[in-house]
Amino acid sequence: MKTNLIAVLASGLLYPPLAGAADNAATRSPDQISVFKAPLVCPAAPQIGCGSASKPILLDLEKQTGVAEAWLNRAGTIIAVVWKPDATAEARSHIAGELKEDRATEIEGASRDEAVKDFLSGKSWYHAADVDRLSEEEADIIAARLVRWVQAKTGLPKNKAEGMQRAFSDLLRKDLTGQSARLGQKPRKLTDVARDYLDPDQIKILKEAIKDEEALESGEKPVPKEG
Repeated sequence: MKTNLIAVLASGLLYPPLAGAADNAATRSPDQISVFKAPLVCPAAPQIGCGSASKPILLDLEKQTGVAEAWLNRAGTIIAVVWKPDATAEARSHIAGELKEDRATEIEGASRDEAVKDFLSGKSWYHAADVDRLSEEEADIIAARLVRWVQAKTGLPKNKAEGMQRAFSDLLRKDLTGQSARLGQKPRKLTDVARDYLDPDQIKILKEAIKDEEALESGEKPVPKEG
């Protein structure tokens, strides 16, 4: 996932998925479902899946012949495809081939049965309309990490830290969910938002934090363990 941290640039808040995965579980049979191992873990928040990377994949899947629904698990490691009753073997094979191009490989055997069982439980699975919640959670995690960095280096007062974190979260949420783009809003920089809370020397520290965050996102550095 490629966020625009240069341009725009909680933790651990849980955003439960909307009801849906379990709603129709009683009417589904396991043979209506295929599961695929997917590389959709969020680089900046590896405990969750990446909403902005998974959303176009899920939306595209649901446009395909034979596909009724497409879902992502919370961890970003499995895509579940629910087939229409009239889906042909050819259509299924075609979708599996397309997903393979996205580095998603079909899960088979006992692992497949376990993943399908988890999907049918309805817990922690996200439909295309729901994955923005993962993006919002990612935004909160990034905002909190940036603020902790600045606090550690500058002794930023708690009230300013809390206000800046809320402002960062709001900005990043709009960016990661595409809300700013949909509204035609020009992306704002986190450094611009931060000027309401930081002096020029503290802004320099924030810029260091943003560079570090970009390194985490690109995989150049491992994400630090929290707490």
